[in-house]
Order: sequence, then C-alpha cells, then structure tokens
Amino acid sequence: MQRDDNATRFLEISPYISPPSDLQAPLSADLQVEVAIVGGGYTGLSTALALHQAGVQVAVLERHFCGYGASGRNAGHLTPTICKDLPTAKLLFGAERATQLVRFADHCVENAQALMQGYGIDCDYHDGGNIMAVLHPSQEQRLRQATEAALKLGAKTHFIEPGEMRERGLPKAFLCGAMEEVGGTLHPGKFVSGLRREVLARGIPVYEQTCVERVEPGAPVRIVTPGGTVTAERSLMASNAYTTEIGPPGERICPLYISLFETAPLSAEQLAAIGGWAGREGIYTAHESMETYRLTAQRTIIGGSKDVQYFYDCAPHRHGGDSDARKRSVIRAFRARFPALAQLPIAHAWAGWCGFTLNFLPVAGRAADSHAYYYSVGYNGHGVAQATAMGGLLADLMLGKHNPWHEVIFRKPAYMPAKPLRYLAVKSLLGALNGIDRRIDRKIAAAGIDR
Repeated sequence: MQRDDNATRFLEISPYISPPSDLQAPLSADLQVEVAIVGGGYTGLSTALALHQAGVQVAVLERHFCGYGASGRNAGHLTPTICKDLPTAKLLFGAERATQLVRFADHCVENAQALMQGYGIDCDYHDGGNIMAVLHPSQEQRLRQATEAALKLGAKTHFIEPGEMRERGLPKAFLCGAMEEVGGTLHPGKFVSGLRREVLARGIPVYEQTCVERVEPGAPVRIVTPGGTVTAERSLMASNAYTTEIGPPGERICPLYISLFETAPLSAEQLAAIGGWAGREGIYTAHESMETYRLTAQRTIIGGSKDVQYFYDCAPHRHGGDSDARKRSVIRAFRARFPALAQLPIAHAWAGWCGFTLNFLPVAGRAADSHAYYYSVGYNGHGVAQATAMGGLLADLMLGKHNPWHEVIFRKPAYMPAKPLRYLAVKSLLGALNGIDRRIDRKIAAAGIDR
C-alpha cells in the first residue's frame, strides 16, 4: 500500500536555505560604486568575489536574501550538461562550436569545484557523476546515438550497460544510461551560503531586502530602489528569471516554474531494497522534460523537475493555482520509479523559477549599445556549474582582460518573440515535449518496467 501524499508539506522557499541570522540591511541611502550587481545568487556572488580580488569596488543588491532564488532551490546536480543535449548543440551551432561548448561545460564544473576548495565551502559535494537514464527500451537507441555523438565532440562520458547499472546498485527502474564522468551532486544552499559568507568576510557591501525597481542604462548606470539610488560605472544583471520584472535582457528569457520534493531519510533496509545506490550518482531521465533524482548525504532522495509551468504573463512573480497539482505530479513520478519505497514519507516539496532560453544557452555578455551594462542570466537548469563560472568571465570582461571562453559563450542572445507570441511559442514547445513524455510513461506503465 502506498502512502497518501496529499498531506505533503509545501515549503515557501526550500529545505536548503532560510533567512540568515545576519540578514543584511536594505539600501537606505544613495550609493556610488564602481560595479553594482543586481542579484545575490551564484552569478552575482561569484562575480563580486572575482572583482574584489582584482581591487574593484563592488556592491550587491538582492531582493530577498542571497540564495533565495534558483541558487537555493535547485536539485543540486553539478553537471557538464550544456544546451538541450550535444546533438542539439551540434545541430544549432555546428560541430566546431559544439566542441567548444563541451570544453566550456567541463570548465564550469572544474571552476565550481575550485571555488569549493579555494574558499573551504563544505556543501556535501560528492563527485560521483550524473547519469541520464533510460526508463523504457524505446529511449535506448536515441541515447546511445547521443552518447556516441558526445564522445566525438570530446565529452567525458560513456554508456552504462544494464549489467553495470545493477553492479552500481542503482534502482532497477533505470535500465541503462549515459554517464557524465565530470561533476556530481551537492547541497545547493550550503554552496550559495558559503559564497555569501566569503563575500561578507571580505567587506563587500551586500544590501538584502532591496528590490530593484529599474535599471537605467547609461554612463554611469543608475539603479533605482525604494530606499535609494545606486550610481555605478558598470552594472551586472544577475537576477536570472526575475530579470523579466526589471529590464534587459529579461525579454530574452522565459521563467519556468519547477517543482521538487525531498523524502524522509531511508532506513538501511529501504536503501538495500532499491539496490544500495552506493556511488550516489545523480540521475536524470531520458525524457524531454526530465525527472531528476539524487541520494543525499543524509540518505534522503531529492527529485523533481517534471511537468514545468509557464504563465501567460511571462513573469516569475505569479504562483499558479494548480502549482500543488504540479508538485504532486513529480511525487507521483517518484512513486512509480521507486515502488519499493511506497511507504517512505515525502518530507516536503517546494518550487522555484528557472530561466529558460530558446537556444538552451545562457544570455551573457555586454549590451551592444552600452559599455557599462553587463548581464548573465538564463541557465536552462544547468546553473550550478555555469552561473558560478560566469563570475571570473564577467570580471575579466569588465576589466578588459582576454579570456578564451568569452568568444564561446558571450554571443548574441537567441531571438525571443514578444508577448503574447512568446507565451504561445513556449507553451506549444512545452506541450509537444510533455506529450512525448506522457506517451513514454504510458509505455512504461503498460510494460510494468518500474516494478
């Protein structure tokens, strides 16, 4: 018999993070700095640290508290995934640039690892890699072909046959898969809180509880908040999905609402019942709108991402009336993949906003019409690695230092249609992808593979 999940507690933020005991005061006077950063997540904090190291005067403005957004709510996979997948990257950008993107993705993971080590951030990082897993035989051939294509582009990956999946003690719902050998899983809240701690330790001003009403490009840039105005030689938009409410390049991204959950801790018997999962590899499924699962250091399972939402106003501030249904949708998927854990309670669920772009790459660089307006947003679910890597890249760009990754990732943003065509385009895309996934899930249920 399966537990009743209707009473699952839904959290306002996530279990990873809460308002800090040293919550910083909001901006209450006019301020002048060299660089003003809007957003206190991975991008904003890593850029602040890189600029401070170069001797630049920086201030960070954050609407709530650092890590409140996607940096403190994500599923905790540190992965070299880039674009939708590498065959898509090759199709969209050609083999040469796809190869460069593979190298950049590896660099992003290595950079995040270096930040953890360099700043002594204990975030439960486990370098066990991540596996894109097949749930139905109809997914296998395509994933094998994608793995072969990735290898030709230089990706550090290999295909895991069913025998190796069982040897690794992975849950039997996951039949075979493609292993990303670089990266692993971590506690995202501890990671972003560690970056925040380092920023504050260096005396970098952080103004939390500070809502940016608008950014006025120019020379200098003028940033308007309820408590004061910031005048800066240069500004950085690092507000990810929330950029749509503030200004450019918010019109280039779509905020998607994604639900996640965490189980109660597994007993030794429950862990053995699903195979042991000794390597704690991160798992995401070979769906179009993937499911994600990972076993934490506390022996809980965190999962989610399936069946994302997009709203008519194309903005991140609204929580839809059916959000609880979406959260229950990801829990139902978990119950299907882990039937041996039918009695394991779901401790809580939560949701948050992800910045999505039509070419599946970040919108990053400098505004074409301003040498003072910089931005880096829209990580398409891969922000743990990519957002933290942007800190050094953006600092070099602002300081006029050559960085070989600039030419790879700082490109003209993908076109995004205006409202309401934007809504129609994205909803149509999501509808098509979700339709493919529903057909796969029906095949899985009919075949009884999860059992």
